[in-house]
Amino acid sequence: MTTAAATTQVTHPDRDLACQEAVEGSLQEIIADANTHGWGTIETITAMEEVLRNLRLAYAEDPDPTGTISEIEPGWSSEPDPSNDWPAADPVPH
Repeated sequence: MTTAAATTQVTHPDRDLACQEAVEGSLQEIIADANTHGWGTIETITAMEEVLRNLRLAYAEDPDPTGTISEIEPGWSSEPDPSNDWPAADPVPH
């Protein structure tokens, strides 16, 4: 299962739709795999919804349990903040 790379900016109005398209194939694969192992489609989707709900709750408590800044958190980036790239942003030496 692979997910296509994001091709739109975080602020793009259709980014959520692009993400849905990117993950849909993987979700369909999970459902098909569960079906081949005896799980029904509806019960698999219901289980996935519950797992996703739990993941959302866990994410709300700790957006990045690894201790690094998460790129999926709106407003966060591993890139340097360009607003701090000016001489007055540097600390004044004492």
